Parts: sequence; C-alpha cells; structure tokens
Amino acid sequence: MEALLGAHAFVQALLEDLPLPVTIPDPAPEGDEDTPTQALLALNRVRRIIQDEPITEARKRAFNHLILDWFTAYELLVLTKVAGPAPWRLDAAEFSLDRVVTWIELIEEGDLEDDES
Repeated sequence: MEALLGAHAFVQALLEDLPLPVTIPDPAPEGDEDTPTQALLALNRVRRIIQDEPITEARKRAFNHLILDWFTAYELLVLTKVAGPAPWRLDAAEFSLDRVVTWIELIEEGDLEDDES
C-alpha cells in the first residue's frame, strides 16, 4: 500500500503542474474516515476534468490511463486485504503499479505523440 500512496503523490504533483492546475486530496490523512472515499471520487472526477485541459489528446489519454491503472492497483490491494494475498492478486497489483510508473515517466518526459493509439 505504501507504493500505491507514493504513486498517488506523484499523480498529485503531475496534476498540479497542468496548465490549469488540478488539486486532489490525500487518500488517507490521519483522523478522517471519509477521506479515502473523497480522494477516490476526486481522482475519478479528474478523468472528466482532464478533457478541458489545453494539452494534447495523447497527454489526456495518458492521464486517463494513469488514473485507471492506479485505481486497478488500489482495488486489487483492497481485495487482498479482504480476501487474502493470493499470488495472482499481488502480481496483478504490482503489474498495475509498474504501468503507473511508466505513465508517470511518459507524462513527465513528454514522450507522448498525438497519434491514434
């Protein structure tokens, strides 16, 4: 879960660096039980908000994929807590986090071309 929270911090930083900065809450500040839900809903709203950013379509898609991969890792780690750490769940969560890192690197480095992919 620590890697997931670290990835969330990177996502927050990328969103704050957009031409129209987007701020989302931390997923788990101490003492606020509703915050994970609020943070998750806020991150999901970013998928719509990003469409209004003055960035290329490729960057918009990259942000959408980044967020979806982060959600995939989150859901798998939550399921692991509830149903147990089956090897495939842990492998799939790790794979999703690897994709999150890849999307972060692509967005940071600007290695995105506006094609039809």
